[in-house]
Amino acid sequence: MRDRDALSRQWLSRIPTDRIERGPVPHATGRRAPALGRAAAVIGAAGLVAVALTGCSGNPNDDCGKALPSGSASALVQASGTIGAKPKVTVPAPIDATKSQRSVLTEGHGATVHIGQQVEVGYSLLDGQTGSVLGSGYGDQAGALPVGSDAISRGVLCATVGSRVAVVLSPKDASQGGTSASGTQIYVLDILSASLNAANGAVRPSVSGFPTVVLAPTGQPGITIPSSGKAPTAVRSEVLKQGDGAVVKKDSTAILQYTAVGWESKQVVTSSWTNGGPDRVDVASGQSQIQSQSQSALPQSMLKEIVGQKVGSQLVIETPADGQVPAAAWVVDILGIH
Repeated sequence: MRDRDALSRQWLSRIPTDRIERGPVPHATGRRAPALGRAAAVIGAAGLVAVALTGCSGNPNDDCGKALPSGSASALVQASGTIGAKPKVTVPAPIDATKSQRSVLTEGHGATVHIGQQVEVGYSLLDGQTGSVLGSGYGDQAGALPVGSDAISRGVLCATVGSRVAVVLSPKDASQGGTSASGTQIYVLDILSASLNAANGAVRPSVSGFPTVVLAPTGQPGITIPSSGKAPTAVRSEVLKQGDGAVVKKDSTAILQYTAVGWESKQVVTSSWTNGGPDRVDVASGQSQIQSQSQSALPQSMLKEIVGQKVGSQLVIETPADGQVPAAAWVVDILGIH
């Protein structure tokens, strides 16, 4: 299983909170970023990495054994106040932890968090040595956390939406973001919402002539381009799974998993599945957390096809060549709307 980072270049207050992206999707300023940049560009990795789902097998929700254990250090953290609002956090500093751990301070009653989801979290980060607050984000500055295999993700894994969790990171885990961080770090995380981790809509009958799609147990697609037939000259799409959730609008911020395979090359052009997704995408501009790392944007020819579709749906979309972007077949899972 290969790990890649899912975060945009805008880190939180330039402190080592590298797994959480704060606030809305970054928008283009001045001029729109080119769609996908170079045709074969692979999204760059930086900071603490998120899990890639390639090669995983079995039940994707059978992952609770990977959650951080509770421990004596995380049990020392206290936080009071309404879930979703900045709490009053009390820690008997200094706190030292040789292994990362978590304690559920308040248990919510919502859905259970699993690998492959994106969760919205209100967060406070404290220095374990001094107890001082290094950063926080609530309301419109809440964080977006793609749940992977890193220590922060494991801190919320199998907790429920509505919970408040204290996560104590060991110096080793705290320093894995490629920053100058040292010492134990403490997160207090309010789990506000969670996306799906794969499209869960009703399977639709297949339509002949479209690329063939097969799914791993995680939901990650494999795409086979038809051996006969020319590359598409117009956009067309087919609904593979019909969801029944909220409807994507032109101005939505959508939570997506996607893979695009070049029609001629038969190679993957871009994939959120192997780059720390799900991706948070501004449908109107194509800007996203993943694509922003390469100064790119997702193509409007693809995104227009998801407008009017519902959360839980999966589509296969054919797009023609456009400048440096090759003709491609996309499989897109609509996992949530922010």
